[in-house]
Amino acid sequence: MRAVLLSIKPEWWEKILAGEKDLEIRKTAPRAGAGGPEPWPLLVLAYVSGTGAVLGQFLCMGWVKSNCFRYLASRSCVPAEDLEKYAGGKSLYGWIVGEAEEYETPSPLAEFGLTRPPMSWQYIEIPDDKEE
Repeated sequence: MRAVLLSIKPEWWEKILAGEKDLEIRKTAPRAGAGGPEPWPLLVLAYVSGTGAVLGQFLCMGWVKSNCFRYLASRSCVPAEDLEKYAGGKSLYGWIVGEAEEYETPSPLAEFGLTRPPMSWQYIEIPDDKEE
């Protein structure tokens, strides 16, 4: 099954699990078609920086593209000033986070055929036993 592996900081992962963060901010977003996953929702595996492992997953229900940083900040827990700086004059994508879950046992990157995590995110093929 095609999914996305997303690198995420520990504090943002905790906020997603707690239900405080329902947008994950990125400069790009997955696209349907052209080899991308269809249909939505998209399974996103969370590689948590500094752990060396995938600690859980969430369903991405879609995304919004915006340069209204106050709106993005209110849903992403990232200060608007930081978003504006990160955007560099462009719009950002807010990946809509739904149904997050933490794995009982972390999954090493090697399970997904990887030796290092993506800088931001990448498509991956996941083994059948990792599917929902």
